[in-house]
Amino acid sequence: MPLPWTQIIQWVPPIVELSRDLLQRSKQRPASGTDLTPIDSTADMASRVAALEENERRQAELVSQMAQHQGQLSTAVVELHAKLQRLTRWLIAATLVLTAAIVASVVLLLRT
Repeated sequence: MPLPWTQIIQWVPPIVELSRDLLQRSKQRPASGTDLTPIDSTADMASRVAALEENERRQAELVSQMAQHQGQLSTAVVELHAKLQRLTRWLIAATLVLTAAIVASVVLLLRT
């Protein structure tokens, strides 16, 4: 099976877009990692929790997609490795046959 470059290339833009989005979101947060803004109400806390859950869901989806792509890539690499081994065996066999033919031709030419 040939390497599915069209499938690999079609997934590059969404991955780049999601990674840029995550990078921008991480830059918006304080560097210390703690938000010192006081929570005024239960509704404010609920909205923050909902935002965190949504962010976690999106990250889980991204990780899942990346794992699927990694699996597809590793399958393609394994198949390519097997094909390379078969090709190498064929080339070695062809080289041996050609070498034997050349040696036989030289021996026949030297006998005459």
